[in-house]
Amino acid sequence: MSARKAISKRTRFEVFKRDGFTCQYCGAAPPNVVLEVDHIEPVAAGGDNDEGNLVTACFGCNRGKA
Repeated sequence: MSARKAISKRTRFEVFKRDGFTCQYCGAAPPNVVLEVDHIEPVAAGGDNDEGNLVTACFGCNRGKA
């Protein structure tokens, strides 16, 4: 298994901008939450770092969906 490739800062910002700097699961926005980039299809299941496979999620939603 290869090492996970990091998501570039540029890609991360573009995903946040596309999603209106809002969690796509619960609608929360800064400064009330910390936003992260989440893979729609997990890397472990063959997902990649393409913007189409990434979504903005708050810390709570990203950790709670497993």
